[in-house]
Amino acid sequence: MRYTTRPMIPVFIDRSQIPHQPGVYIYKDNRGRILYVGKAIDLYHRVASYFHASSQEESPKTKALVERIAGVKTIVVESELEALILEANLIQKYLPPFNIRLTDENDYLYIAVTDEDFPKIITARKKDLPAGRQGLGKEKKYWGPFPSSRTVRETLKSLRRVFPWCSNFQSRFVDSKPNRDRKRRPCFYYHIGLCPGVCAGLVTKEDYAKIISRFSKFMDGKKEELVSQLTKEMLSASENRRFEEAAKIKKILGGIVYMTQPNRTKLYLENPNFLEDERRLALEELKKELSLEKLPRRVEGYDISNISGQEATGSMVVLTHGEIDKSQYRKFKINISGKPNDVGMHREMMRRRLRHKEWPMPDLILIDGGRGQVRGVCSELQSVNCRIPIFGLAKRMEWLYPPEGEILKLSKKSPALKLLQKLRDEAHRFAVTYHRKLHGRILLGIPSTSLGNIR
Repeated sequence: MRYTTRPMIPVFIDRSQIPHQPGVYIYKDNRGRILYVGKAIDLYHRVASYFHASSQEESPKTKALVERIAGVKTIVVESELEALILEANLIQKYLPPFNIRLTDENDYLYIAVTDEDFPKIITARKKDLPAGRQGLGKEKKYWGPFPSSRTVRETLKSLRRVFPWCSNFQSRFVDSKPNRDRKRRPCFYYHIGLCPGVCAGLVTKEDYAKIISRFSKFMDGKKEELVSQLTKEMLSASENRRFEEAAKIKKILGGIVYMTQPNRTKLYLENPNFLEDERRLALEELKKELSLEKLPRRVEGYDISNISGQEATGSMVVLTHGEIDKSQYRKFKINISGKPNDVGMHREMMRRRLRHKEWPMPDLILIDGGRGQVRGVCSELQSVNCRIPIFGLAKRMEWLYPPEGEILKLSKKSPALKLLQKLRDEAHRFAVTYHRKLHGRILLGIPSTSLGNIR
């Protein structure tokens, strides 16, 4: 096989199945046996690089691998961290021959949980691991091997901020009787939020076990299961008025989301127009999934904020070419009073918006709500013979509701859905901010006419 200077994926590999997303790639031979497992920020670019002549010239191992590749499977994840964890789990599971250097050498790091009353999370070499203790399903205490020691240590730094563990507590303190007359001082790591306070007796054995269990589940690649479990625990704590506990769990959930968000720095380096390309992809997908006649260059999002129908406010936020355009934002002080009437308030806001002929007309309208709100706004559009596609986006299931017809259920990872969620959330933020400002000034006796920009 001859190669040009440009990375090219051979014809026997389906390029359409290799996305420009982070994840893990698995090379197989002509018998379907796994040859190699690797991770990448951009799967397409990484896979293509193997078939570049210069890569094979620099590495005999790469050349030998490429000669045996008959197919590739990819698993898309949301972040580099998830790719790292998945790669290590797959290597440990399948022991691919071209990863053999990682599984045989003692120099590569594993992440391990020690067997103590208050376990520590440490790094260890293979030679330090007890034989027969690796990969035992639910009893798993080790993860790896990891090719980069630096990456492992940086990963643990991030994980410890979310799952704080003890690093220097001695188990003899557990076995001995506590001295109630003498208090131990918390360690330095407790004061910076990286230790739950085992050293000072500030956390029970049961609560500490929860932290280690959550860490283990995350390292096993069960992020969605962990998030679901934590969400249920948070709601239960809140319903039972254990608000401090609920706040702590919410912080953990936020940390997991932050750690696993896409790291796009390398994508920007490879493609300076990455953000513009991503926006256009989302708009093109919107056009296709919503059966629009043209690309939605201007999209308007609407939301209502009120307290029992009082001091109700509305917001209009705008995406122009897929980008937030704050210069086009508008806010409305709703005139309807009395009992909460979300549909009526949306109708009033759209009726007043349509009076402004000087405002550019949108190609798509998004309402924060379901079918009822959408039909109400649609009737206002029809009353002035205005034919603009309109959908509602309800938070509970994140489904799209047209005025009539079937509900649209876009993939949770869909660029189009993420763009609409961004617009919906921005409309909510803008409406709530204005409502708080209006409500606060009314409580202080300041007339609403002094607020300005009320349409």
